[in-house]
Amino acid sequence: MNNTEINQDVIDAVRLFVQKRITPIASQYDEQEEFPMEIFKELGKLDFLGIPFPAEYGGMDLGYATHFRVIQEVATACAATAMTIVAHSTLTCHPLWTFGTSAQKSTFLPPLISGDHIGAFALTEPSSGSDISSIKTVAVEQEDCFVLNGTKIFITNGNIADAFIVAAKTTENKGPMGISLFIVQKGIDGFSTSGKSEKKLGMRASDTAELVFCDVKVPKGNLIGKKNFGMVILHETLVTARLGMAAIAIGIAQAALAQSVQYIRTRKQFGKYLSHFQSVKSMIAEMEIGINAATLLLDKAVRLKTSGCNITKEASEAKLFSSQVATQTTKNAVQLFGAYGYSREFPLERYFRDAKLTEIGDGTSEIQKMIIADEVIQKKYKRPV
Repeated sequence: MNNTEINQDVIDAVRLFVQKRITPIASQYDEQEEFPMEIFKELGKLDFLGIPFPAEYGGMDLGYATHFRVIQEVATACAATAMTIVAHSTLTCHPLWTFGTSAQKSTFLPPLISGDHIGAFALTEPSSGSDISSIKTVAVEQEDCFVLNGTKIFITNGNIADAFIVAAKTTENKGPMGISLFIVQKGIDGFSTSGKSEKKLGMRASDTAELVFCDVKVPKGNLIGKKNFGMVILHETLVTARLGMAAIAIGIAQAALAQSVQYIRTRKQFGKYLSHFQSVKSMIAEMEIGINAATLLLDKAVRLKTSGCNITKEASEAKLFSSQVATQTTKNAVQLFGAYGYSREFPLERYFRDAKLTEIGDGTSEIQKMIIADEVIQKKYKRPV
């Protein structure tokens, strides 16, 4: 088996773990808005956090096809836990592995991949969301370090992380070409977190925090890549993360469809099972088609990525469509369940809330449409013969 294929043994093991350890407690952690630290640690011990990374750093070296399928499987039970994996493995470990020095990889990757440490990716700011070039966090170069000052918000794993990938401006008046990325460790002088997780509509079991940097001295050895090279790293990292968000969206939609099918087979109205009504069948068909189409888009993007191709457009297509499918599928599922779907005693309302973030995180749907259109226009798209 090569790393373009999905390792079914791993998927089967993850599915069993999800059924035994995550499904029974997902609603509880959502209700309490508590991060499932024990579950995260177990994922690390089972090597599920390091699937695409080399064995020399503790990974399984199985490629991104298996990695994103694992995220999808986890999302069928708890999208918040899947989001934590994306922030940890895809947004933190991936840029370290792809652009880090040998020393950085040897130092930071093993404890992250094992789950002993948690990673976070710090980009979003109070005045900077989709417009990356408008970030205000600055890193001033000195003789032996960079001095960071600024604030980051809505950072997944922010309160619980040990290592942070932080974007900062290192050269003024160069826009996105003046950004650099740094590894910042928990506990360094001048660095603090909000200490409380954001109160969110969905993904409540994922930790989301504000970070503050006040004259934080980051060693030059913690600069990833080189100075003013950050936008290149950010682009490649965010494109990869969009595949993770697509996987989460598909997992949510699959769970909603499964719940719906089970329900309509047992629920009667007007003397007939709901599964006999044409309008219900139409909704189920749309769910199934949407999920299958989203899966094909994700599989295509992952295959191209593994082949070394530029997947800017394909990743945006997969992320955009999958998130739309998740939102529509969960909406229809709640409608099928009626009052039961609206009740917090059942998981449908949680799926519905969680799905919305997939249309926002790692680039909004509107941004994805801009990216897709720009790619098509710049390539002077021609209709296939």
